[in-house]
Formats: sequence, C-alpha cells, structure tokens
Amino acid sequence: MKKRRSLVKKQMILYFGVLIFTFACFGLSLVHIYAQRYVNEQEQQFILQGERFKESMNSLYYTGVVDTSRVNFELQIIERYMGASVFFMNKDGKISMVSPGIDEEWIGKTITDEAVNIVMSGNVATVKGKVGGMFDDVALTVGYPITLGGKLVGGIFMCKSVSVINDAASDMSVMVFGLTIPAIIIGFLLIYFFTRTIVKPLLDMKDAAKIIADGNFDKRIEYSANDEIGQLAESFNNMAESLEENEKTQREFIANISHDLRSPLTSIQGFIGAIADGTIPPEKQQRYFNIIQEETGRLTKLANDMLDLSRAEAGATVIEKCDFDINDLIRDSLDSMEPRLKKKNIETKAVFVDEVTEVNADPNKIQRVIQNLLDNAIKFTPDGGEIKVETTLKGNKVLVSVKDSGIGIKEDEKRKVFERFFKADSSRGLDKTGVGLGLSIVKEFIKAHGETIEVKSEEGKGTEFIFTLEKSKE
Repeated sequence: MKKRRSLVKKQMILYFGVLIFTFACFGLSLVHIYAQRYVNEQEQQFILQGERFKESMNSLYYTGVVDTSRVNFELQIIERYMGASVFFMNKDGKISMVSPGIDEEWIGKTITDEAVNIVMSGNVATVKGKVGGMFDDVALTVGYPITLGGKLVGGIFMCKSVSVINDAASDMSVMVFGLTIPAIIIGFLLIYFFTRTIVKPLLDMKDAAKIIADGNFDKRIEYSANDEIGQLAESFNNMAESLEENEKTQREFIANISHDLRSPLTSIQGFIGAIADGTIPPEKQQRYFNIIQEETGRLTKLANDMLDLSRAEAGATVIEKCDFDINDLIRDSLDSMEPRLKKKNIETKAVFVDEVTEVNADPNKIQRVIQNLLDNAIKFTPDGGEIKVETTLKGNKVLVSVKDSGIGIKEDEKRKVFERFFKADSSRGLDKTGVGLGLSIVKEFIKAHGETIEVKSEEGKGTEFIFTLEKSKE
C-alpha cells in the first residue's frame, strides 16, 4: 500500500523549501554584491592614493628637492593605510623603490606584466595577477602613472592579495548566514503555525466528510474567517445541510409515496373483493368500477412522473423539436383544466404577444410543463382567485409566464421548489394528492431544451413561473 503524505507535511516541505531557496539566493546575492562593492572600493581607494602620490611628487618636483626618504615614507603610509604592498617603477621599467611589505631585492629589477605595460603607456591600470612573479598569490593591482613637468617619470603600483579580499567577503558570508539561520527558524515556526491554521479546516472537512458518508448529515465546520477557506467551509456546510434536507425529504417522500400507493391499492383491493364476493350489488358495481379506474389512473400518473423524472435527471429525455404555435398549446392546456377551474371559480387570462407565436421546441414536453404549472397554480389559488398566462418576446426568446394569486412561497423556500419531493410547509394542507415531483419534471424538461425557468413569489400575494423557449426562425 502506498504511504500517503499528509497535507501539512506537503505544505511544510513546499514552504520550507521556498524559504530556504529564497534565503540562500538572497544571502549569496548579498555576499556577491558586497564582494564586488568591496573590490570596487579598493580600486577607487588605490586610484585616489595614486593621485595623492602624484600630487606629492609634483610638489617635491616644483620645489626642486626630490627627497628619496620622503618618497619611501609616502609608500609606507600607503601600505599601512591600504593594507597593500607598494612599489615605484621608473620610466625605464625598473623598480626603484618598494614598501616594507616587498623584499628589497626587487629594487633595480625589471618585470613584465600587463599592469606595467598599461601604466607605461600613461594610463591607469587595474588588473589581477602575480605581477611578474613578485607575489605567490593572485593580487589586485592598481597602477597609476606619475608625470612631472608633463613627462612620464614612472608609475606607482599598489597590490593587495585577492585572498585578503576573499577573507573579507567570507566574513560577510558568515555574518549574513549567521543572521539567516535565526530568520529561517523563525520563518519555519511561522510557516508551521499558518500552515496548521489553513490546513486545520480542510482536515476538519475530511473528517466531517467521513461522518457524512456514514449517513450522519448534522456535522458542520466551524470557521469564521471570510476568505477562500471560509467560503469552502460555508459551501461544505451548505452541502451538508442540503444532504440532510434531501435525506429528510426522501424519508418524507417514502412515507408519502407509501401512503399514496397504499390508499388506492387498498381501495382497489377492497372494491374488487366486494364485487367478487357479491357484497356490492350489480346495480352499484359500475360506480365502484369508475372509482377503481380513477385510482389506477392516479397510480399510473405517479409511476409515469417518477419514470419521467428519473430519465430526465439521467439525461435520457428525448427532445423532438419542431415549430408550433405556443398560443394554441396554452389554450388547449387551459381547456383541459376547465372543470377544475370552474369548480374553484378561478378566473383565467391569456395574454399573447402576437396572434401567432411560433416556437421551436418539443410540443409534448412543453404541454406537460404548462399543464404542471397550471396544476400547481390551481392547487394553491383560493376559490375566486385568478391565474394569468402570458407570452412576451425578448430577443430571439419567447418568455412564457404562469402567474397565480395564491398563497405564495416563503423566501427561504423559493430555491427549493424545483427539488424533487419538496413540498412547502404552507402547501401541505392544500396539496393532498401530489408528492412533489411536478415542478422537478418542469425544470428537467426545460433544462433538456437548453432553456431556463425562474420563480418569483411573495408570501400571500401569489407566485409566477417564467420559462424561456427558442423563437422559431421562420
């Protein structure tokens, strides 16, 4: 079995890796910048000392007295101040004076080096090398040409071992990384704290999901922050609430469907038994046959509704579109409901945007939609109320509205009206025969057409369902 790594560990490895990489890049960059800056400063200081030496030599030249001991003293001062070895080379390329840091045996010798060639041509030289073998280690050498009376008389060379410069950079590295380690430790602790803060609600969701998977839907996530995790926790709680309500609805549905099945089956069984054993006389049998027929029709409708909804939710609904007049379909649906409308003395109004309004849809499915919406409106509209069916145009869409003056729907129940088996609390006393499938079928049929349906309602002031259909192109 493959070992699973926890989310906290994954996040810690990721964040800590990023932290180490960032600090390493920062530290190395800082050390590199410092080393480069240090070398540049050394070069500028050497050039400045060369300038001062030149001025000093010019001062001695114009006074007419060039004291060798004074020049040697200048070289010693530069060596002490700059920590560099210094020598003076005349215009013939021979070393004439050296600082204490250079063996005097070099005096009078001629050396060949890039820095010497540059200085003897009258330019400032900055090179790295061993200065013609004078030094065992590579040195940073800055050579400055010395002119007296406008003529080149030689050059001063200041040499500092690169290892000394590197030691300074190493000291800087130790200091940088010495400060980096505590920063990394503090960063690690902060990362761990914040990672736990972020991951904890996710772990809670994982545990809650296991509990919900076992059928316990009352588990909720406590997380108050208004961020993405908070939104996820809220969505999770909404999902759990929806599952809990769905479970409750399905239990109620099973109870309702059992009652709806048992009642007609009991009646059918009782009447058939009574007819068979002669309890019901022949002259009354037709009346009970009619009741049996009504009850079987009720059972057939219930079975068909459940089958249609199941097919629709599985995406197996077959839509056979054609062009037809939606006005005629509405009139036919109202005519089929006329006995029920008259029984409750409900006034109906049909308002059409045009005399003929052609749509492209499945007429059988749309007739079922309209009939279900009318059936729903009749159930919840009181005696003497009103039902209005209206069509309007919006672009290439035909909007069909079914509006009643009934009891309305509570605000918190509007989003649930299309859920299967859902029956609003206020409708339970009025809807004795339905099991809460009609509006679910309506939504699935409209959805299968690629159209939309919405509900507008205000408690005590009626309800309006509006769905769209594609207008015929011809």
